[in-house]
Amino acid sequence: MSRAKDAQAAVQEAYRQSLQRLGALNADFSIIVYTYDYVLEPDVLSAVLKRVFKNTPHIGCSTWSAWNEKDMAEGENGIFVLSIKDIDVTNKIFKVHSLKEKGALWAGETIRFLDSIEGSRESKSSLFLIGDGIHFSAAEGFRRLREEFPKLQVFGFGTSYGIPQCSLVHDGEIYSNSLIGVYLENIQPWVSLLQNIWPEGEAIDINRMSENLLIEIDEKPAFYRLCEHLMAMDDLPMMSPDEFRKHMGNLYIVETPASGKASSQMLGQAYRVVSLLGSEMTTGMVAVGEALDFSCQHHLGQKKVKYIEDLAEENLMKLKECIPEPQIIWMLCSTAHFRDKERTKNDLQIVQKHFPGTPIFGVGSHGEYYDGLNHQASLIIAFE
Repeated sequence: MSRAKDAQAAVQEAYRQSLQRLGALNADFSIIVYTYDYVLEPDVLSAVLKRVFKNTPHIGCSTWSAWNEKDMAEGENGIFVLSIKDIDVTNKIFKVHSLKEKGALWAGETIRFLDSIEGSRESKSSLFLIGDGIHFSAAEGFRRLREEFPKLQVFGFGTSYGIPQCSLVHDGEIYSNSLIGVYLENIQPWVSLLQNIWPEGEAIDINRMSENLLIEIDEKPAFYRLCEHLMAMDDLPMMSPDEFRKHMGNLYIVETPASGKASSQMLGQAYRVVSLLGSEMTTGMVAVGEALDFSCQHHLGQKKVKYIEDLAEENLMKLKECIPEPQIIWMLCSTAHFRDKERTKNDLQIVQKHFPGTPIFGVGSHGEYYDGLNHQASLIIAFE
């Protein structure tokens, strides 16, 4: 990691440190993440990356926060470089543009790329993705990849929001509105999902909607069904409407796949979280922040500290049983986790407790990819 304000000095320092740690004169593949200050002049950063990395394949992105086991940069100057040896990514890196407009078509281009690699449908390999967090549209893409490549492990993250716009790097070129991926041949890490929002109770039926407004849930006005859920889960006393709205601020719609087997190397359950924007007590309608997927089951869920801190302990203990001494851990974490003022310990502290001597590479995320698009989760990826 480097905190140097000059882009060239920062990239050189971080890359040199990564090679020293690797014990090598050069790397076979590098990942670079940088905070937004460095991309105010994208042409300058692009020229620096090409000059420093030369023929070393590299991908990366801008981010609000990044860290290793010793240092963290959050909303301040910082460049992190992860260098890897003994891996062949020649002709195994791809990019796709204009994701918002193309929707699920990014998956079609990804499938064509994978088919260009001999044996990709038979081998147990991985696909690591970095998407523009503002423009990436998951749509049906992950489902299509699972159907076409059932043995393929797909994981990654969407860049966290910031100003200027999110940017991605591929071999020195800087892009926005795109998706970059790398095929990791014969590599499948163990993955643990840590979530602070959990589905509670039985699945719900959304009976009526109008655009982004929930009108009826379980044949009751949506607002009153949400109130009923909170009263049942938390045994809340009678209170004023304004006080009650504070509790509703931690309430979400949770989408879980209606069917489909999760990866055998994943601990935890993958699901998508949809924010509630507001409620109207008079009409009983509730607004949602994103379109719902009615091929999924829907639950009501809440954000609670115990879900991330207590249940994370259980998942990480299971992860340690599966892979006692990982060579490295990647953490792809929702930026919301590090901004939660109710937390007593952050995701990094939780992971370090169970893997105190393991090198860690972490990135703040707007969306976490595993078995679909997750929001407000942390992917803990442990490599043997």
